[in-house]
Amino acid sequence: MAAFLTLYHQIESKLTNIKQVIEEKVEENKTLKNNLSTALEKITQLENEVNLLTEKNKVITITKTALYKEDKKQTEKKIDKLVRDIDHCMELLNRMQWKMET
Repeated sequence: MAAFLTLYHQIESKLTNIKQVIEEKVEENKTLKNNLSTALEKITQLENEVNLLTEKNKVITITKTALYKEDKKQTEKKIDKLVRDIDHCMELLNRMQWKMET
């Protein structure tokens, strides 16, 4: 009978230890899931930032390429022409407005 009780207490002790280990693993699992969730959110945020920066880089590259391909004087001429076109359009709009008022 003493051997049975000894065996019973050993099994009970081992079951208690196993239960404790399981509880620790469940808590560790929860912590790891939270860490994973946070990491995935951060990855998504960084991917969005990378996409935004990639688009900005494309725009800058295109702008630099356009400026370096053409002469500076040609670029200035184009800008001057655009400014004159805008001035002309504004003048026409002012004339239309003046005619409508009278």
